[in-house]
Amino acid sequence: MMSVTHCAIALTTVSVTLGTASPSVLAVSVLGSQLPDLDSTASFVGRALYPIASFLESRFPHRTITHSFLSTGVVAIASLPLCLIHWHYWLALVLGQFTGWFADSFTRSGVAAFYPSPVRLVIPGNPRARLRSHSPAEYWVLGVVCFLAIASINLASAGGITEQFARSFFPDASTAATLFQRYGAERVVVVRVKGLHAHTSQAIDSTYTVIEANSQDLIGQEEISGKLYKIGNAPDVQIRANRVWSSLGGAVAIAAQEQSLQEIGVGDWVTRLKPSVYLSGSLLLEDMEEIQIPLELESYPALRVFGGQVELSNAQPAQISALLGECWITSGQVIVKERTYAESRAGVGGVSGGV
Repeated sequence: MMSVTHCAIALTTVSVTLGTASPSVLAVSVLGSQLPDLDSTASFVGRALYPIASFLESRFPHRTITHSFLSTGVVAIASLPLCLIHWHYWLALVLGQFTGWFADSFTRSGVAAFYPSPVRLVIPGNPRARLRSHSPAEYWVLGVVCFLAIASINLASAGGITEQFARSFFPDASTAATLFQRYGAERVVVVRVKGLHAHTSQAIDSTYTVIEANSQDLIGQEEISGKLYKIGNAPDVQIRANRVWSSLGGAVAIAAQEQSLQEIGVGDWVTRLKPSVYLSGSLLLEDMEEIQIPLELESYPALRVFGGQVELSNAQPAQISALLGECWITSGQVIVKERTYAESRAGVGGVSGGV
């Protein structure tokens, strides 16, 4: 069987078994698929590791010791240190090595799977149905396996079959919230929402980048206006969602830093912040009884007076400056969260109508 066929079978097996699209894990599986051919100096891996291949070739017939359950056991034990990196690497190597020799059992000569027993494993029983290297039948097998590999990797990249089923057949806020809780620390989660504005009764069909989520509801930033909205079906949402289609965008890195504030002007503090950060926490201001913050109804209330202090919830510096720019902070505890995008945030199709 051709080396490329071994690679494709190993890659597909590992991708399906582990539900992974990790390039490094799949590369390890491909490496493992070539190890059985170390018993031949004519193979690709045999040429790359000629001294080892020459040693094995001179002592063992082809497709015997390296094409056996014994060899898989040796590889499994010898590669255990890979678990210190991640157990996926260890299993990828073992599965790759196993499929590398087991696939040869479907060829005419079979393999000595039970070495040191000379009994050969040959599948199927009908000799005419067995594969020959470089035959049209093998190219058909290669084509099918490559198709399965592409399908498996695409599914794994999008979260797997179960997750795709949920996103396709249960397009609601809770499904999107689950997606954010699983991937939101590393990937951008974008949702397209169809629903109704809770306060204006305006029909909504718009796209949002998810900033925060609990088990049922989302805080999303509207792509065009940049405003935040709470999306779901809780009593305090701004957008009551009928349908929420979610997807994963590019990579994102989130850095959070806690700041303790003491005797500083709001304007001085805000100018030290990046315009794109989100701020959550509380501020105690001088003359709190005089602080007036308009009650937000149409969009998410990022700032509000509560319990004798100003509460911030994913507020941005421009909002704070506009409402509290002349105030003096007596004390405060704030989490400053910055999202750094590796690439542009792609929407989820549909109409992007602002609220």
